Amino acid sequence: MPFMRYTHIRRVDLGLLATLQALVEERSITRAADRMALSQPAMSRAFDRLQAMFGDELLVRTRQGYEPTQRALRLYAELDELLPRLDALVRGDQFKPATATDNFRIVATDFAASVLFPALMKHLTEVAPHVSLEILPWDDSIFRRLETSALDLALWVNSAPKEFRTQVLFEDRFMCLVRKGHPVGRKPLTLDRYLAHPHAVVSLTQHRQGVIDKAVEDLGHARRVQLITPYFASAAWAIEHSDMILTVPKLMAVRLAGISQTHMLEPPLELAGYRYIQVWHPRRDSDPAHLWLRRSIASVSALV
Repeated sequence: MPFMRYTHIRRVDLGLLATLQALVEERSITRAADRMALSQPAMSRAFDRLQAMFGDELLVRTRQGYEPTQRALRLYAELDELLPRLDALVRGDQFKPATATDNFRIVATDFAASVLFPALMKHLTEVAPHVSLEILPWDDSIFRRLETSALDLALWVNSAPKEFRTQVLFEDRFMCLVRKGHPVGRKPLTLDRYLAHPHAVVSLTQHRQGVIDKAVEDLGHARRVQLITPYFASAAWAIEHSDMILTVPKLMAVRLAGISQTHMLEPPLELAGYRYIQVWHPRRDSDPAHLWLRRSIASVSALV
C-alpha cells in the first residue's frame, strides 16, 4: 500500500480554519457568525466541529465573556500566516473583478465614507458587481486588527506605524465652519480669535481630532471643547445654534456647508494641511484581490 502524505489534512474542512480565526478574534459566537455570514446555529455547529477536530475547548467562558485557550492561541498564530497563503493558492495569480465574490473589511471615518465611497461603489457596480465592502469605525485596536487579518485596509491621515505599508491618496487642508451670524464674522481666523470661542470636535481616537489638537498643543494652547461627537453631519447641525467652531477637512466642509445653516472660514495659518492615506499589512502586498482593491481606491481618490 503506497504511503499517504498529509493524512490529517484529508480529514479537515479548510473552511473551518477561517471560522476558527473569526471566533478567536471576535470571542463571540454571535459576532463571528455575523462576520462569516452564517446563522448563529450554523456557527455553533462549526464551533462544535472545531472542538472535535482539535480535541480542545478552544474558547472558554469567563466573567468577561469567551477567552481563547492556549491551544486556540497557538493555532491562531499559525493561521495568521497560513490562511492568506491558502487563499492565494486557491485563487491563483489572477483576480477577475467581474466574477469575484470577495468581501473586504475597511476601517474609515464617515469623512472617507462621504468623500470616497460613493465613487468607489459606482466603480464596483460597474466592474465588480459581486464584490462587497464592510465599513467599520475607527477605534484603538485598528492596527492590531490589521496585523491579525481581521481587517483588510484602513484609511487614515498622515502616517502609520512603520511595520505597515501606506499609500497617499490625496492631500487636503482644514476649514472652519460657524453658524451664520457668528461673532467672528467672515474674516479668516487668527489663532487668538480661533481659541476665544468654544469648539465642536469630531472625535476619531481618544476623543480627539489628532492632527488639529496636536498642532494647537505644540503651540502651547488647547481648545475649549463644548461638544464631542463621532459624526461630521451631526456636528455641523449642532453648531447652527451655538457659537462653537467646527474644524474639518475642506472636502467635508464644502459638503457640510451645503446641508446646514453654516458658512466656511479660513482657519488659523498654524493649522497645516494633511495627507489622507490607505494602510495595510505587508503580507497583503502581492495578493491580487487586495492589490485590485487598493488600486481601485487610489483611482477614485484621484478624482476628489
